[in-house]
Amino acid sequence: MKNSTNIVGVGIDLVQVTRIKNAVTKNKTFLERIYSPQEIKLSNRGKFRFEELAGRFAVKEAIFKAIKTGWRRGVKFKEITVLNEPSGAPYVTVSGETKKIAQSLGINRIHVSISHTKDLAIGIAVAMK
Repeated sequence: MKNSTNIVGVGIDLVQVTRIKNAVTKNKTFLERIYSPQEIKLSNRGKFRFEELAGRFAVKEAIFKAIKTGWRRGVKFKEITVLNEPSGAPYVTVSGETKKIAQSLGINRIHVSISHTKDLAIGIAVAMK
């Protein structure tokens, strides 16, 4: 069994669903700035599932915390794509500056989990060597 020294960082974030809903409905460029085309397609089922978008947003924020950048050092939300396994379990891919920073820390896996209610979404990320 691998020990906890393989954990490089942990991040968690909590988002109000209405915050994401307001951003999507009031700002035409919000979706394209934050989410990849795959994420937008997944969430666009006639009506947006704002809980899902909020969960994906929370996971992206959690990853920035886990790799110790916050919004600094050139990382972009769109460099993180949150998708789902056939089972529904979320997983992420990273690219660009976010991937470079993760690799520089020796991170080769990021485990994520998302949960939401009608009002709140939470995401957690564990960055591993």
